[in-house]
Amino acid sequence: MRHLIQQLQKHRFLSPVLCFASLLFLDISFRWIYSFVGSTSLFSTYPMGFSVGWSLLFTSLAMLLPRLVRRIVMGILIFFFAVLVLVHAVMYNIFGNFFSFSDLNFAEDGFKFFSWAYLDVRILLIFCILFSIFLMGLAIAAAPPNREDVPWWKSRILPLGMGILSLLPILGLHHALMQEEETVLTWDFALHSGPAYQTFTDMNRCMMISGLYQYTCRNFLLSFNLVGETVDVEALDTFYSQRAQEISGTNEMTGAFEGKNLIMIMMESIDTWMITPEYTPNLYALQQESINFANHYTPLFLSAGTFNTEITSQTGLIPPLTGLSNSAYSSNSFPLSLANLFENKGYSANSFHSASPVIYNRGAIHTNLGFEAYHSYEDMDMEDYQLDSQLINGYDLFAPLQGEAPYFSYIITYSGHGPYTDELSNISDPHLQAAQAAVAASGVTGSEENMEEYTLAIAHAMETDAFIGELIDRLRADGQLEDTVLLFYSDHYGKYMTDLEFLKEIKGVGDSETELYHTPCFLYSADQAPQTIEKYTSTVDLVPTLVNLFNLDADRRYYIGDDIFGDQGGVVIFPNYAWYDGDIYYSADYDGEITQYIQDTCAAVKARLDASYDTLKSDYFAYLLAEGLLSS
Repeated sequence: MRHLIQQLQKHRFLSPVLCFASLLFLDISFRWIYSFVGSTSLFSTYPMGFSVGWSLLFTSLAMLLPRLVRRIVMGILIFFFAVLVLVHAVMYNIFGNFFSFSDLNFAEDGFKFFSWAYLDVRILLIFCILFSIFLMGLAIAAAPPNREDVPWWKSRILPLGMGILSLLPILGLHHALMQEEETVLTWDFALHSGPAYQTFTDMNRCMMISGLYQYTCRNFLLSFNLVGETVDVEALDTFYSQRAQEISGTNEMTGAFEGKNLIMIMMESIDTWMITPEYTPNLYALQQESINFANHYTPLFLSAGTFNTEITSQTGLIPPLTGLSNSAYSSNSFPLSLANLFENKGYSANSFHSASPVIYNRGAIHTNLGFEAYHSYEDMDMEDYQLDSQLINGYDLFAPLQGEAPYFSYIITYSGHGPYTDELSNISDPHLQAAQAAVAASGVTGSEENMEEYTLAIAHAMETDAFIGELIDRLRADGQLEDTVLLFYSDHYGKYMTDLEFLKEIKGVGDSETELYHTPCFLYSADQAPQTIEKYTSTVDLVPTLVNLFNLDADRRYYIGDDIFGDQGGVVIFPNYAWYDGDIYYSADYDGEITQYIQDTCAAVKARLDASYDTLKSDYFAYLLAEGLLSS
């Protein structure tokens, strides 16, 4: 081995060549394995230019260093990016999107739900990573001793020149993408790379456009708001002024529930296929007696799916993927949040979730949203915070006996959470026999692993259903059910099922990724006749709908969604400016006829998403309050 290393070191240019090859191979092989996620060709100018440029830049910088430091830096480089590639792979397995540094806002809390079941990484990817590490190992071994007969500055002229040369493709291609504009008003990212790269909201497509290293650099800068233009407040003023002409007006449901209590229940991971008479009889019975929003969707814009839906369903705004820290939600102004609006109308408003208030910083965020308090498992006297059935211990807090003031209680359940393994047997065990019997009678079939996971998922859902049943019984016994409206909706689809194809099968959505986001949502009121709403709706429509139903004092132009019972809306907005109206699903790979309707809808969807992002990034409502343009 020592002789081999000595032979390698005789060829002074072998070390930088191997270093360059290692970095370039890691990038290309990663994009090749995941080439199916985007429409950009593997060897297109943009990704290859960025990949070659960054690989050359890293190699040049390493060659400028003394031998020992150079070896350490090369080792750190390959280790960092090898781990990052693995993180991308795992994130894609779980969420369908590559990693973004903005995900670090929620990493500490998300890691609490980590399971080894999620680490299903392709063997080919592991091989490519190991081969890249092997090449870099040879590069480190081949690093020759510093030449004492050559002045230090002469030995650095060539790598310095290579480093400067490497900046040409990096900066040149970046400039070209930042200048590239659409030639037609379709927002068709399959044809135009520039808009996707500029907004950097489609992580998968941006990875294919940018390559591993440019993606990492740009995503880091954007995620921590280190680059980018200042939000144009005047543009937001113009958008919301126009938006006032587009929202629904009053209708037959305006004020239908004014003065009633509201219990809003966001159900953790309760998917459409879980609500059956056999699996969740209490939820099923309520759904049959409710206003059922049959075509409701829960798109996820953040990897932290629960937090994503939580913020959207309380503010009517969609969280941006980059440029906003978690702390902004605990410091920005939210005068039009549901909690603030209900309190302005004389309600008490409190939130309830078994998890600690430090998880996702809920304690601070919920009070900033206007809730009087965030109540965790300690406040509700729960012995096991993972068991939804014990939420009923807090009944007197979230359903106080009718007094002078009505109440708004926001409850987030927990037990539907994955992984669906023995790790959470405390949730599944009390319902396991019932779940096994119900699943056996259902006719659902699959591999042993899939069926075991499916059965445990049903057991988790049964635990949530037990709480719902007890809650309805208590409300009825106390005489409060007649005066209380209950809204049930899910934070996301059953994404903790590890086999995506099996999940699609049991959900009955075929190959459609879009239909995975189809989730339960229904509104119960004892004096409201059951009905089914066929209009296409999503989480962003919940706040303006409740504003209308309870006749809350809010200017609905500042919500990105619309009243479900109104004459506007009906278009579900997905990440990356995709949308669905029940007939057309428009996304980056849309290949149908581009009609005027499609152009107009694309422009409207982009304007609404951008406005939502900029509103949160700029703390726009604080500006409106300061200028006296909005009352608190």
